[in-house]
Amino acid sequence: MENKISKTFQEQFLDELIQKAWFDSENADLLKEDLRPILKERIMLYIYKEIQNNQNDVDMVTRLLNEEKYEELTARLQLIIPDFDDFIYEIYAQFEDEYLENFANKQ
Repeated sequence: MENKISKTFQEQFLDELIQKAWFDSENADLLKEDLRPILKERIMLYIYKEIQNNQNDVDMVTRLLNEEKYEELTARLQLIIPDFDDFIYEIYAQFEDEYLENFANKQ
């Protein structure tokens, strides 16, 4: 099963989001370049907010992120954050809803 904070999962999510916004494929790469850091930042903000009271957890997350050990990071976060999969899916869903709503308002 693909872990939810891996680069591969995020790329798939962004591909699907761009399709839902009806962008053509020639602009997809540029849009993904713009959206990728925003999505990653949002995920990390929510994770750090959730674990902020435990400095050991903060240090561990930072280290694993810097080492790009996403599988190990996901496994650790599943132990630390209750209902981690739901927690991450909610971040993605919120991001998608906000993006599509913003896109619709600009039409």
